[in-house]
Amino acid sequence: MAVSKSLAVCIAASAMIAVGALMSLNGSDADSQTVRVVAMDSVCTVTVKANTDISPYTELIKELDKTLSAYDEDSEVSCINNSYDVVKVSDLTGRLIEKAVSLNKIYPNTDCTSGALIDLWNVTGDNPKVPTQAEISAALETIGSENIVITDEGITLENGTKLNFGCCAKGFALDEVKKLLDKNNAEYAVISFGSSSLVYGQKPDKSEFVTEIQNPNDPGEAAVSFTSGQCFVSTSGGYERFFESNGRKYSHIFDLETGYPAETDLTSVTVICEDDGMLTDFLSTEIYIGGTKSIADYLDSEKFQVIALDENNNIYCSQSIRDSIEIKNPDYRFA
Repeated sequence: MAVSKSLAVCIAASAMIAVGALMSLNGSDADSQTVRVVAMDSVCTVTVKANTDISPYTELIKELDKTLSAYDEDSEVSCINNSYDVVKVSDLTGRLIEKAVSLNKIYPNTDCTSGALIDLWNVTGDNPKVPTQAEISAALETIGSENIVITDEGITLENGTKLNFGCCAKGFALDEVKKLLDKNNAEYAVISFGSSSLVYGQKPDKSEFVTEIQNPNDPGEAAVSFTSGQCFVSTSGGYERFFESNGRKYSHIFDLETGYPAETDLTSVTVICEDDGMLTDFLSTEIYIGGTKSIADYLDSEKFQVIALDENNNIYCSQSIRDSIEIKNPDYRFA
């Protein structure tokens, strides 16, 4: 791939801290400008056309992070989590919660009310630990969208429930950024949180976007790449965010039936969708947890496309995207 030097540096930095994909504009330094923003527990790279104002997009991402973070004590999500009363929330937070609940009804393995379980394990924090079974059982009792009470006055959580939007906040943020890009009639952009990204508009050289999916066995290189037009892309995997205890690795993606990190034979799941970033974010987690035994249920959708890698280096993909995939590492093969 031909990538401008500044863009390559920024994208590489993002990829090193999160499971994700690399996008190329195939342009020169003069074609684009890139700014990095620390948000959503990652480094977000924002790339737009040179000589345009990039600040509206970076400021929106900062605002979204401050509003939706479960780890910022001043955020709306933290206010909801820490209150025993009704909390009046912005339209932004209300829409996120309502859509997350509606997606959870369709895809039950991914739930924004799993915050107590996530906090208990603290996988990505300074002091992760393997909890006791009693602690896990207690945390599981708090999970369920029925514990979110939505009224005209605001949001109330019941039963000790805690919200955490790690499964979908990046995708939601990308949906909001796309609305702003549309409003501003932007020509093209690449907005990447590493694990979730938006490629927007048309590149300067009129060619398709190229996205590389990291090799779970060696995240410094690509396993496969694919070409696409404008779309949202989200990737889930347990190979970068984990901790070890007694010789065993525990990832940050949880099986909500057992309360333990998901045991799956998939190593990476990428979901591509033209018009719904939050759906790709949500689904990549859902499919990853389900493993190869349920992968076939997702490969024929007209709404989204899937590229999944398993522990035996097999590639499972939607038929509609297969011809766009290039295998970058010879260890991988189509299933």
